[in-house]
Amino acid sequence: MTRAYQLLTALLFFSVVLCAQQDAQYTQFMYNKLGFNPAVAGSPESTLFQVAARQQWLGLDEAPSSQVASFNTPLTASGTGVAARLSRVTIGLEQQYNVEGSYAYRFAIGRGTRLGIGISASARYFNIDYQNARPTQGGGVDVAIPGATESKIVPNFGAGLYVDGPNYYVGFSLPRLLESNIDLGDEATIISREARHYYFMGGIKFALSEKLALEPQMLAKFVNGAPFDADFNLTAHIGQNLFTGLSYRLGGNGGGESASLLGGLYLSEKLSMCLAYDLGLSELNTSQSGSIELVVGYSIGGRSAAGTVVDPRNL
Repeated sequence: MTRAYQLLTALLFFSVVLCAQQDAQYTQFMYNKLGFNPAVAGSPESTLFQVAARQQWLGLDEAPSSQVASFNTPLTASGTGVAARLSRVTIGLEQQYNVEGSYAYRFAIGRGTRLGIGISASARYFNIDYQNARPTQGGGVDVAIPGATESKIVPNFGAGLYVDGPNYYVGFSLPRLLESNIDLGDEATIISREARHYYFMGGIKFALSEKLALEPQMLAKFVNGAPFDADFNLTAHIGQNLFTGLSYRLGGNGGGESASLLGGLYLSEKLSMCLAYDLGLSELNTSQSGSIELVVGYSIGGRSAAGTVVDPRNL
């Protein structure tokens, strides 16, 4: 497969994804909740920092890659707090940068259970550098391709609800309420708009023994006019410092989009990491070698007063 054909395949596939899902996808959605729900702001017990990196479709030139850094801290004992998030997504000639700030007000609704109501403001910077484009034939300059960089900044707002209890969480959110024009050209006709994404997330933890707990989790994604999409995960917590799991993502050609294996550990009371590998199940699987994703979290507070590790899933 030539570089040009690989790029064309990736772009065509991504354009299909855009019809259904404009947001970057992360296998470890449970460690990237801020990217889906602003009401997660302030939910951790202490200040948390997180970085994540994902390389999609290994072996395929110009395939999507994404990086994200987040900060999340409570302001009050109830968990009312603020958060910030910076992310970057690239595919082919296109780059997207997103900066987002979130605030959540949280109050008790039962023993050990809190409800958070969150809002967010964000801005996305779209950039396409046509100077890096290479024609597939002739080896010369393609006059049909613009010779300069085109870019655009698109602001937006979001809202969400997040309930966290002693061993479970449930959330519903709309990260972008405005259906803004995201065309880069000057044409009067609007071709592309930001679509409203509705997210529902949930998880519950079952303690099977003192050293083993199982936690099923899911993230459902709804976009008007697009097929239903969802991620499902089952994580096993082994002792105090190890966890591993399996994930499955709907989509693809009927058999799902991907199946994933992940493993993580707490390197110290403050530092944790988790690595995931996705095996593609779609028709594109013959042209790539899967996807890899790494998440690293750092908690200023370390272990809580009860001696348990602060859970990075609240990020």
